Amino acid sequence: MIKKISFLCIITLILASCNTKPKSNAMKSEEVVSKLQEKLITAKEGDIIELPEGNFEFSKPLSLDKINKITFKGQGADKTKISFKTQSEGPEGFKISACNDLLLEGFTMTDCKGDIIKIQECNGLIVRNVTVGWTNGADSMNGSYALYPVTCSNVMIENCEVYCASDAGIYVGQSKNVIVRNNYVHENVAGIEIENTTNAEVYKNKCENNTGGICVFDLPDVPIKRGANVRVFDNDILNNNHPNFAPMGNSVAVVPAGTGSFILSTEGVEFFNNRITNHKTVGTAVISYLMLGRPLNDSLYDPFYHSISIHDNVYKNDTKSPDMTREMGQLVGKLFQNNGPEILIDGIFNPAMVDMKTGNLPEGKGVVIKNNGAIMIANLDAAGGFKNVKVDPALFSTGNVTVTTDPSWYKN
Repeated sequence: MIKKISFLCIITLILASCNTKPKSNAMKSEEVVSKLQEKLITAKEGDIIELPEGNFEFSKPLSLDKINKITFKGQGADKTKISFKTQSEGPEGFKISACNDLLLEGFTMTDCKGDIIKIQECNGLIVRNVTVGWTNGADSMNGSYALYPVTCSNVMIENCEVYCASDAGIYVGQSKNVIVRNNYVHENVAGIEIENTTNAEVYKNKCENNTGGICVFDLPDVPIKRGANVRVFDNDILNNNHPNFAPMGNSVAVVPAGTGSFILSTEGVEFFNNRITNHKTVGTAVISYLMLGRPLNDSLYDPFYHSISIHDNVYKNDTKSPDMTREMGQLVGKLFQNNGPEILIDGIFNPAMVDMKTGNLPEGKGVVIKNNGAIMIANLDAAGGFKNVKVDPALFSTGNVTVTTDPSWYKN
């Protein structure tokens, strides 16, 4: 069992910082497009920048830099709408850097060339009741990320709707102390992606009609190498069978359509009390970076996963037809035809941790899968060249693993 995280004190401090009585800068409709960036530049600590109802078209990106305790708010996502459809400068829609104790709420922001809301190096961030996405539908030309906090701490994203990102709708990267809850994410490649992040809780979200519902990744070639202690629970992960429209080369371009959840090369993940319904390739996949066959030149990166717990989930799958446009889908199709497992593990474990005589990992370092109903669980034995594929509902119920007796595969 992964240790439960308590964010009560953290969130209390965030809310306290955002509920002071700052100066209000309510704007008139006729001045929003011409003066909003000026308001952001001249804002003082503690200001509220309040937008009126209306539809506002911007050709240039917005930015906010190094000003603390700012509230940026509209009158509601259905009432205050900002569009970058005619954007002629810059990639992002709204770029925020080094602003602590920041609250964004009550507006819609759509259709910029790149990431819609990118937030860097902020401590104390709430994004609430915001809608972000691309109105032209799923398209590889859409920006990578809709909501994109990176290298932030003490983050809450709640009650948002996010759609049609060509990478991840809600992406939280290289951050710590994160809550993502009560959001509706749909028609993205990855609905929610937690990457190289420590202490995150992802719960009560609805992830529907994405390529992959919820992804927890650790990837190389970034400053913060390792995430840990991520709890994913009480989510509705439904019908995530949308064709993958990520540009090739993106990390999520490898995810086959029909993937409910995807755990890649990370540690300390607890995935429980979720409802995973109707995914044509796999309900949950646990994969090593080595499985991707990509060059690995980052000597400080750990490509293995460990300390993974998958328990007390409900899997329901009426249709199985793996996505044959992606290598993982092709592999599932080759091994299982149209009767793939609800949960699959690639079977690539850190050889430094594995007892080659027993095939076991140290206590607390293995993969534990239990109490998920009468489902198919598979160990692909990728480390052994797929020669000893095992399918058994009881696999990993104790955390033990089966590895090839010849660990030479790891040295390739």
